[in-house]
Amino acid sequence: MSEESDHLKRVISVNDLIHSPVRLAIMMFLLPRMTATFPEIMKALGLTSGNLASHIKKMEKANFIEVRKEFIAAKPTTIVTITPEGERAVEEYAQVLRNVLRMVDEK
Repeated sequence: MSEESDHLKRVISVNDLIHSPVRLAIMMFLLPRMTATFPEIMKALGLTSGNLASHIKKMEKANFIEVRKEFIAAKPTTIVTITPEGERAVEEYAQVLRNVLRMVDEK
């Protein structure tokens, strides 16, 4: 089996949870800062609270993020933190894209 074939098979099997544009954007927002509040993510990505909550639930279920509630300045606040498993998932996804892009560049 060729290296090209291997890379293409990895594209097909890429993690759909990360591949979603909104979830990828959430993960990319979290990656450099590790932790952000729900409103920070919502504002940065221009999402509604319902849309963001839906995506966060899916990523939390997959253990890509951790969600906790805290009181900040006497207000309940949702804190979202990327997990080591979430970091690995993003890195694996990025590696698949790097390999595909390298194939394009070599043409």
